[in-house]
Amino acid sequence: MPSYLITGVSRGIGRTVSERLLAAGHRVFGLVRPGGSAGGLPLAGLLAADLAQPASLAASVAPWLSALAGSDGVARLDGVVHCAGIVRPGPLGGSVVADLTEQFRVNVTAVAELNRLLLPALREARGTVVLVNSGSGLNARTPLVAYGASKFALRAYADGLRQEEPAVRVCTLFPGRTATDMQRSVRQAEAGEYREADYLRPDTVAGVIELMLTLPSDGVLTDVTLRPSGAPGPSSPDAHR
Repeated sequence: MPSYLITGVSRGIGRTVSERLLAAGHRVFGLVRPGGSAGGLPLAGLLAADLAQPASLAASVAPWLSALAGSDGVARLDGVVHCAGIVRPGPLGGSVVADLTEQFRVNVTAVAELNRLLLPALREARGTVVLVNSGSGLNARTPLVAYGASKFALRAYADGLRQEEPAVRVCTLFPGRTATDMQRSVRQAEAGEYREADYLRPDTVAGVIELMLTLPSDGVLTDVTLRPSGAPGPSSPDAHR
């Protein structure tokens, strides 16, 4: 039975992709903040780790990997989906160091460190890394320029990981506006209306992620841009997740 680890499992895209994988009979683990929960999802287990503190991840991941190991003492992980992320909207002239560094820590540094720790298990299973990026990772626009910069960095990281790890499939998904709590906060920062019917459903995004994970081993979806039907191209403000 394939085993997957999902970050951001408590809500939004992370929760929805977990529900889809569970319904398909897969073994799903969720990464939550220390003291957090998965909101009743029937997961195989939880990994409590603080993505805002990447240097602390090793101490959290090591015992989880030990518990994941099979009878041969080797841990195998078929995939990890990086859904967790934060956005701190605002003009660059008003951005403070804490806002900038927090977005890079969670959106880039923690992703890189978590993958580094999971790579032995992913190599063993010839697994898949799915990085949920954003339309902002293709075109950074105010008031999300700092967020976009972190997503551009994540895009570059994915390119490098793909070159260095030929035994691991590396997939990046660039979803457009999606009907999640994060989108509500973004629209508020943009002083715009939240129109759920105009956005991608989390289940639509999760369906693409499920395909990335379960695609036959002879192929990989490296970079996929997903937009709401009828939406403008990625140069539009409406391209943001």
